[in-house]
Amino acid sequence: MVASLRSLQIRQTLILIVLTIVYLCFELGFNARLLDVVGGDVNHQAVEDVEFYGRSLSGIAAALVVLQLMWRRRLRRDTTGPSWKKIVLCSVATALIVFMVLKTFVTVLVNTRDAEFRRLAFNTTLMQRSLVGGSLQLQGLVDDPTLFAQPEGKAFLALFPFLAVSVGHLDERMEPAKEQLINFNVRKVAGGAAGYYEKYQEAIKEVHERWKLYSGIIPDSDPGLQAKQQSSWSDYQQSLSRHGWRPESVPARRRAAVVNNVRKKVPVPANWHPADQLSFRLAVKRRYASEAASKGVTVKGDRIAPGLSFPAFVARPGIQAVLRDGPDGGDGGEASRGLRLPKSAVVQDAYASPAEFGRLFDQFAARQTQEKLLEYRASPVDFAGGGKYFAEGKEASRAAIVPPVALFFSLLGAIGHFSKLLYLIATVGLLVLAARRGEEAGKDGQLSRRSAWIATGVLATAFLGTWGIFTLSDNNVTRSELFRQMLDWNRQAEDGSTRWTIAGKALLANFTHVVAVGQGYSYPVNEAIRLNILQGMEYGYHPKEK
Repeated sequence: MVASLRSLQIRQTLILIVLTIVYLCFELGFNARLLDVVGGDVNHQAVEDVEFYGRSLSGIAAALVVLQLMWRRRLRRDTTGPSWKKIVLCSVATALIVFMVLKTFVTVLVNTRDAEFRRLAFNTTLMQRSLVGGSLQLQGLVDDPTLFAQPEGKAFLALFPFLAVSVGHLDERMEPAKEQLINFNVRKVAGGAAGYYEKYQEAIKEVHERWKLYSGIIPDSDPGLQAKQQSSWSDYQQSLSRHGWRPESVPARRRAAVVNNVRKKVPVPANWHPADQLSFRLAVKRRYASEAASKGVTVKGDRIAPGLSFPAFVARPGIQAVLRDGPDGGDGGEASRGLRLPKSAVVQDAYASPAEFGRLFDQFAARQTQEKLLEYRASPVDFAGGGKYFAEGKEASRAAIVPPVALFFSLLGAIGHFSKLLYLIATVGLLVLAARRGEEAGKDGQLSRRSAWIATGVLATAFLGTWGIFTLSDNNVTRSELFRQMLDWNRQAEDGSTRWTIAGKALLANFTHVVAVGQGYSYPVNEAIRLNILQGMEYGYHPKEK
């Protein structure tokens, strides 16, 4: 009986080993993808999408622990233990509860931050984007242009906003460089001069369509023209119906009279046949275009007389205002905001060279930079509830909080389950060794107390040993003066700090160091697992092709 229970225990442990390995593959692949998000084109939506997978994996990790405990209890008690139905329900419930608890935890962290935190988060996310883009080089950080493409650099970026908000000093240091950083980011978001030129072409195309209507160059697909053609033909048919005729049945002796009557309203040729609808519609189009060209237009209060060429039309003040600010003054959506230029800017109908267009792009970037500066220099009051930058500050707070939290639970799950994997492997080894030696086991077939302590020691040693090695190790980031200063600032006790507060800061500093070091070693392995074993699983993040 004992041998049978020991065999079941070995089989159970082997199944748990397989499940743990499968979980670790997905967890490690997620860990690599999370670093790609924060180390690439920072996108708040992408961070939230990847975070969903992080919460899901944390729930699965907790469910595996519950499964192991309940399954072991079932094996020990044989038929009196929990049923399979109960084990499955408890495991699923645990995964859902952990998922919701983590979601609530992050939401509470974000919602309980004060206005100053939101303001600092808003500014430090600008610094993060600038570090990724290469427009910012922080004094004291290793001078390596490829640093933030490396695992340790990506890990630093994930933790950077939260650390910077915690210490506060970096926001003060970046103040003189804010305008330059904002200008760089404005240009980057616009896609550079090439991307902005595409928007310019779209705007000029819209103006050209307006000029064609103004000049009487009207396409056949114009809705107004089509409506006029249809109504004119219907009126003609109705006038014939009074005599009982149709266009194709007008008597030959009455055709001249019918044509003369039509020519009073529609300039059809003198030899026009009453059934020729195509020529009739062309005649309607000529009159429609002639009337449109003779009227002129009024654009934003600017009366534009008829007959102007396209370049002269573009140069009119009203058209310039439309190009700069959009048809509604820039208060609508993205498509209605024009080229977003200062009032002094003059938009030409065409540019002879990239350098010539580059001056227009510079004016766009200058205006947007000044507008953004107002946001980045706003006071904490503007980031308080009901403030004009409250939404932006809350979004920035989430961007500062989510990556460190996601990394923490990902790292915790990975190290914890890797340690558990070693524990399970040790358990199987000890059970097999005991069976071969014919050693006695407990009546339930489990490990002896001595063997159980050995297996538990393997788990604890693996977890603490891994954490300790990363704590004592260094890399290019953790050796930098800036990183050490940030951790020192974070450890500093403030007025009113309690022992718990000081201990919490020390723990955060240690965690930051461990993550920055650990990711440098684990990322290549994690990314290889994601690409080769998980077939390039994206975890909700789809980076833009460069």
